[in-house]
Amino acid sequence: MRSMTYQPIAWAVLAMISSMVLATPSHAQASDAASPESVETLGAVTVVGTVGDLQSLDFYAPNSSAVLNRSDIDEQGARKLDQALQYQAGILSEPFGADNKVEWFKIRGFDASTSLDGSPTTPNGYFVWKPELFGVETVEVLKGPSSLEFGASEAGGVVNLVTKRPHKEEALLLQAEGGHRGRLGLGFDYNGIANEAGTAYYRIVAQARREDGMQRDTDMKSYYLAPSATFEFSPRTSLTLLTSIQREDGTPTNGFLPAYGTIIGTPYGKIDRRMNPGEPGFDQLKRTQLSAGWLFSHEFNDDWAFKQNYKFSKLDVDQQNVFAYGSDGNRELLRGYTYTDGSTRNHYIDNRISGKVKLGDNVELRPVVGFDYLKSDTSGQNNGFGLAPNLDMFAPVYGTPFAVNATPYELDTRQLGLYASTQLRVGERWNFNAGIRHDKAKGSGNINGGDAGYKASHNSVNVGAMYISDYGVSPYASYSESFKPIPGVDGYGNTYQPYEAKQAEVGIKLEPTWFDGTVTIAYFDIEEKNALIADASNIQSQSGKRTNKGVEIEGDFNITDDTAVKVSYTHNHSRQKITPEQTVRTPLIPKHQASLWVSHRFTLPNSGKLTVAAGARYNGSTEDERYYPGEKVPSYTLLDMMARYQINPEWALQLNARNLTNKNYVASCDFYCYYGGGRTVDLQLQYQW
Repeated sequence: MRSMTYQPIAWAVLAMISSMVLATPSHAQASDAASPESVETLGAVTVVGTVGDLQSLDFYAPNSSAVLNRSDIDEQGARKLDQALQYQAGILSEPFGADNKVEWFKIRGFDASTSLDGSPTTPNGYFVWKPELFGVETVEVLKGPSSLEFGASEAGGVVNLVTKRPHKEEALLLQAEGGHRGRLGLGFDYNGIANEAGTAYYRIVAQARREDGMQRDTDMKSYYLAPSATFEFSPRTSLTLLTSIQREDGTPTNGFLPAYGTIIGTPYGKIDRRMNPGEPGFDQLKRTQLSAGWLFSHEFNDDWAFKQNYKFSKLDVDQQNVFAYGSDGNRELLRGYTYTDGSTRNHYIDNRISGKVKLGDNVELRPVVGFDYLKSDTSGQNNGFGLAPNLDMFAPVYGTPFAVNATPYELDTRQLGLYASTQLRVGERWNFNAGIRHDKAKGSGNINGGDAGYKASHNSVNVGAMYISDYGVSPYASYSESFKPIPGVDGYGNTYQPYEAKQAEVGIKLEPTWFDGTVTIAYFDIEEKNALIADASNIQSQSGKRTNKGVEIEGDFNITDDTAVKVSYTHNHSRQKITPEQTVRTPLIPKHQASLWVSHRFTLPNSGKLTVAAGARYNGSTEDERYYPGEKVPSYTLLDMMARYQINPEWALQLNARNLTNKNYVASCDFYCYYGGGRTVDLQLQYQW
């Protein structure tokens, strides 16, 4: 195992940036108090559609979690969700490079589920919901298996996006942006009050944007509109209506490339990272996302409440693109195409009752019981892999015609979940979490001529305990499970079996009185059954179990009132069983990851505020031992920066640069190889009151 001490260049860069202390008082995670006696350790999140109702995301909770506020997202200039997560411990972002059509990230070495206001986005095949980050208020991350949150979920955990919703004040945000590779955008966010009593209020969020992809002749235009309204029928009863429509239209990027020409040299050099291996005149993506639903809350008294979350969503996809799946060992790429034209309709409803029970002067119980139901129907035409003409990778000439065909894609799924959880505080020192969930799921359909039907029934549990000491040192331990049915079949007609995963975790959370910030150290051990692995058919197949044993260290603290630091380190020991006789290092997953974000705020003579920040992201080397044994994907360090000038309370100008040095690197290889994203520079002008 290679130690990080053998990465002098990467750590020299991190040390250099640390010494510069350029930065803003970012949002070092601060508790409401400096000692455990004054912190409400069981403070539940009361907003409907968040993780906190079921499993507290408070710092003093026995789990690993993170909450990114709108200011965190804006400060780092994230264009997409996977970019917003890049400075979080345990998260591998953009492992398949920059992609303008979908989000890519892994948590603790595994795929993670994404939810929108507590409703699962139910990806299957090429039918994948892409959230608009401008419409998001906070991002909640729960790391590791946990089926308790929002139904069945994947082994990496749950990322829940809480969208912007009305609040009781008038406010306006106007934003204009421009940037590298033809990026242009306009954003609008208005919050208003509809009546004199202030019991009805609304919000309108809208954005239009276009930008080119890293590969030549790729681009994407997107349009987003999200009206919402809240009605308070009484001080204890409220209803929020949430709607959104999003449209994307353009030429998608496709980063699939062979190892030959990326990590393996050729007589002609390496493949240009901007070379488009697709067919610009053929490739297209037209995606329309529509959602409508409500969040209802009624408090029976000070201790008990009922909440309901309903969402209808419809996703229309018309996508076709050519990709490279290999080479002839000389100059030509061997290529295939994918084609999808269809739609997915989802209905999801979640009903829960939560309360508080005093079992004594020093014992408080907060139970939650409920059930949820998901109905998802997908229909259309699909071809996951068809042959396309070869292409000279060093002197591409496009336009050779080829035939396209597809077969029916039909998939209907139903899932009913019953769950119960509780949070328990004993005195001022002990916090406990426990939960259990039972799921029944079934599906039917036809994919690529194969039967996609399944039936599954599963119980999942999670438990945790934390001791809060007088010295700001709080050890904890937890155990959690997850379960997720996988609709569809692999490239050989085999029906997928459900994921099953479990995690054991121990850690220490530090918040001493003499330290302005927090530090978390966690050890985790995750095992997943029926893991998906890359396959030459371009449709993933299932193999044996995948494991990861690792360590995370994360710090978020202020050096001075104007200087803040966020630092993280992750060690992964991830293994993938291919056959009963063969176990390999899991591709894509580096043994070592680290990041550093340092910010400082200057007060200018004219009373304006200038915030400057710099960041570094390090990913260690990886290897695809199954397909390219002995061919390492080199480690890389990327530098980011930000400068924000607050001209006055209303006007602000912000500059963000990602991969500042425009480093040319391969992000990873997993049968296919993927170039990482190049430099992007964005400039934003904001007006708000």
